[in-house]
Amino acid sequence: MTIKHPLYIHSLFRNRHSDQNSKTLKSATHNLRLVMAESSVTAGLLAIPIMTPFFNSIGLTQEQIAETQMIFTVIMLLLNLPMGYLTDRISRKWANVIGDFMQAFILLAYSYVGSFWGAVVCECLFGLSSALTSGVDQTLLHHFTTKIAKETQKSTAKLFKQKNAKLEEFRQICNFILLALGGPIGAISLRLAIAASGITCLIGGAISLFIKDDSEKLIPVHQNPIKDLRRVIKQAMQNAPLRARILSYAVGREMTHGIIWAVTPLFLSAGVPIEIVSFAWAGNAIMAVIGTRLARKYASQLSDAKTLAFPTILMTISMLTIGINNNIFTIWLYGLMGIVQGWTAATLNPMVQKHAKPSEQTSILSFTKTISGLLYIPTIWAIGFMSDIKLEYAALTTVAIFLPLSLICIQKLKKYA
Repeated sequence: MTIKHPLYIHSLFRNRHSDQNSKTLKSATHNLRLVMAESSVTAGLLAIPIMTPFFNSIGLTQEQIAETQMIFTVIMLLLNLPMGYLTDRISRKWANVIGDFMQAFILLAYSYVGSFWGAVVCECLFGLSSALTSGVDQTLLHHFTTKIAKETQKSTAKLFKQKNAKLEEFRQICNFILLALGGPIGAISLRLAIAASGITCLIGGAISLFIKDDSEKLIPVHQNPIKDLRRVIKQAMQNAPLRARILSYAVGREMTHGIIWAVTPLFLSAGVPIEIVSFAWAGNAIMAVIGTRLARKYASQLSDAKTLAFPTILMTISMLTIGINNNIFTIWLYGLMGIVQGWTAATLNPMVQKHAKPSEQTSILSFTKTISGLLYIPTIWAIGFMSDIKLEYAALTTVAIFLPLSLICIQKLKKYA
């Protein structure tokens, strides 16, 4: 019998540990790539540039368009929190799989809609599927980034910010491609463009099937899920730094949201031909890529207050100028809103997640998006109502709502730095 030297035995265990670390790192990296791929291909909607003309073609006014979006948001608000809680409890992967495939079939159904009430039914179903997938990508991104950071001995916060900004860049590039295709396909058939939008959802659902979800699940404190969900929300709102960032997320993200249904009419009113409008949307996606790159380079050097102040300045310049004088030259300042979109997408989620427990991240992000939706409802109604009076009022209404709200949030972020 040969007795192994203690150093040999130590080396053997060390090599096994190293192999295990290598497998963990390889698995986490592979799954991270799948999450980023799924999130990227489902980031945009090919039909977005032609949705307003489609709604108009079936007889909807700007105010009715706003009403369909309000209904979608209300449904999502009602379902966001319970769906986020169930996702944290059961499976984030399967929430994505079901949600993506569901959206593909909804878009196919949408392509046959011919009335306001048909649009309402589809928007209600969209609200359900959106609530199911809300916050899932970000939670999985944070989970796999954390695993990689531990294995490579890097800063989790820094690595997550980098990966999140990189993901948003990929998302905007995919969005650019889809928006560029939307116009030409819509010129052939508005309904064809809507149906074709579901293809990326099918791809996203297929990618999600291969994700190995080993993220930490939420362990309930109360047997009653409603009580447990209330506990999560209550703790989030009692956490002052987290509360300030949840509100900042809502304001930062919604400042580019409500105006989108007036963008195509604004471009057409300024004299941009309908054939070029989809390329203008695509150009805005390129500006969003610039926004994500700026975030990757500079956001880590800024305080949270300054991180929100930057997009607020750009939004004010863009919307105020277009609101005062919309013409073939000033309309291109809408590109600043693209930078705002990319910047806020890359910076605001990490601000929230930094203060949220890993096991509750989907619930917290769903709650964050619920707050965002609550802000969106009166915003989209106000913008839709004012744009029916005069298109330029949509831009001015955006400034009137979001400039004061942003200033309040910036003050709160300074207080709870």
